[in-house]
Amino acid sequence: MKKIISIILCVIMAFSLFSCSKGKEKSNTASSSSFKLPYLSSDSLSPYKCKSEVNFKLAGLLYDGLFKMSADRNPQKVLAGQYSFQDKVITVNLKSAKFSDGSTVSSEDVVYSFEKAKASDRFSAALTPIATAQKKGSSVIRFTLGSADVYALNLLTFPIISKSSQTGTGRYAAERKDDSTTLVYNKYHNGDKPQIEKIELCECADYSGAVNLLNSGKIDYLFDELENGNIRSSTGKSQPAKMNNLIFMGINANRPVLKNTHFRRGIAHAINQKKLASDAFETYAFPTATPFDPDWSDMGSVVATTVLSDTAEAKDAFLDSGLKYDKLGVNLLGDNGKQIKLNLIVNSANNMKIAAAEEIKAQLINCGIIVEIQKMPLDEYNIAIENGNFDLYLGEVKIANDFSLDCFFGSGGADFGINSKKLRVSYKNFISGECSLQDFVSAFCDENPFVPLAYKAADACANSALEADLQVSENDIYNGVEGWSI
Repeated sequence: MKKIISIILCVIMAFSLFSCSKGKEKSNTASSSSFKLPYLSSDSLSPYKCKSEVNFKLAGLLYDGLFKMSADRNPQKVLAGQYSFQDKVITVNLKSAKFSDGSTVSSEDVVYSFEKAKASDRFSAALTPIATAQKKGSSVIRFTLGSADVYALNLLTFPIISKSSQTGTGRYAAERKDDSTTLVYNKYHNGDKPQIEKIELCECADYSGAVNLLNSGKIDYLFDELENGNIRSSTGKSQPAKMNNLIFMGINANRPVLKNTHFRRGIAHAINQKKLASDAFETYAFPTATPFDPDWSDMGSVVATTVLSDTAEAKDAFLDSGLKYDKLGVNLLGDNGKQIKLNLIVNSANNMKIAAAEEIKAQLINCGIIVEIQKMPLDEYNIAIENGNFDLYLGEVKIANDFSLDCFFGSGGADFGINSKKLRVSYKNFISGECSLQDFVSAFCDENPFVPLAYKAADACANSALEADLQVSENDIYNGVEGWSI
C-alpha cells in the first residue's frame, strides 16, 4: 500500500511540475493575436521618401536616431555612445549596432542620413543650425554648426538609415511578401524583445481613412493629431499625448493701443491658459505661460513673471498703460472715451480653436475689453495675418527639439505683429548661450510679444483589446511598445 501511495504522489508531483513549467513557458511567449496598424501601400516606408502622415507614423517603429527626446525634453542616447559638444562642434561615437539586414551601422550611414534629412521637407527646417556632418573614422561623426545653438544636440534625433539597404535599426523591420507588407520583430535591435512580434498593415487612402479604420475596429492603435479639432468618440482607450506644437495668441504691436508693453502685459495676465486647456481644448492641450514646454526639466527653476492668469494684475497693467475704467470700474476706455474693442482672427476649420477664441473673448470682457471674433477659412486667415489685418489671432507653430523660436524672433514665419528689437537680441543671446533661460523668459514676460497658451495634444487611441500604457508623445508615438500586448 505504501508503494502504491508513493507512486501516486510521484505522479501528482510530476504533473504539477509539468503544469508550472508549461505556465512559465506561456508567460514568455509573444502575443499570438494580430496587431494591426494603418498603411498606404502606394507610399514609401522610408522617412525621407514617404509623403503621407500614415506611413511617416510607422517610421518610429523601423528607425532609430542617434538620440531620442525624453518626456522632460532632454536627449537620451540611442545609437550614440560617447559624445562631446564644444563651441560649434558636436563629435559623436557610435555604439555597436546593426541594421535589420544584419549590416553594421557606420559613420557613413549617419552622414548619408543627415544629408537626406537636410534635403527633406520634414527635417530640413529643424536642422538649419547644423551645417555639415563629416566622417571621422568608421564610427565617429563630426557635426559642425553654422550658428551657435546650445541645444543643437537635441536635433540629432533624425532617423538613421542604411546607405546600401535603406533599412533601419528600429524595433521592427518591414517584411514584404507578394503584394503584402508586415512589420516583424527586428532580431538585431538593441532593446527588449516586444511581446507583439508581428504587425499587420491595413490599407487606407489617407489619415482620415486611418481614423475610419480605427472606428470600425480594423486597426488597433492610432496617434490622431486632431487636425480639425474634433475628439473622436470611442469605446476604446484614449489618452492625450503631447505634441511639439505651441498654440499661441498673436498680438499686433503695430496697432496704437497694442504698442504699449503694459497693455500687452494686461492681456497676458487676463488669459487663463488652464481653463482654455480644460474647456476649449477638452484637456487635449497642456497649458503654458512661456513659449516652452512646461515639462522641460530646465523650466523647473525658471520663474515666469507672467503667470497663467491673474485678473487683478491684468487690470493694474491696463491702468499702468495710461488707460482708465469707466465710473463703474467695468469697461476699459480708450483715449476717445469709448470702450476698447479688439478683433480676434481664428481659423474656421478648427472647432477647438473656435472654442478657445470664445473663451478668450469672455476672459477679456471680464477685464473690460470687447472682442470681436472673426472666423475665416484657412486661406483668408493666412492672408489677413500676413497683411497685418488683425489685432489678435490664434496661431500654432511646431517647436523644434532645440527649443528654437526663430519663427518668432529670427528668420520669421510667425513673427507677424512682433515689433521688439530688444527681445530679438535677448533670444539670440539665449540660443547662443550668452544669457540664461531665466534671463530670456524674464525679457519675454516684460515684452509679451504674444501670449503662449498651450502645447497641443494628440489623441492616442487604442481598441479595448490592446493592453498598453499609452504614455506616448510626438517624440515617440510607440513609447513602451515592447510591453504592449493584444
